Amino acid sequence: MKKTTIYEDKKAKIEQRTHACPHCGYPVLDHMTECPRCKKKITPTGYVPMSDEKIKKIRWITYSIGAVISIVIIVLIIVFRK
Repeated sequence: MKKTTIYEDKKAKIEQRTHACPHCGYPVLDHMTECPRCKKKITPTGYVPMSDEKIKKIRWITYSIGAVISIVIIVLIIVFRK
């Protein structure tokens, strides 16, 4: 088994996530929406944006947790103030 360095491992992982820009052929990462060389729009191949429904669900959960934490802090301040 051939030993590889951390640099070689990282380089191999990046190469797996790249593809050529359809406009200029420059290698771009799979999540990019614009080529850094020619600045033209490209379709990301390894990225799928979240749906609006999922974003709303995550936002609702985050606000709920924040509200519960705020209430607990307020109650603790009132209880330990005495």
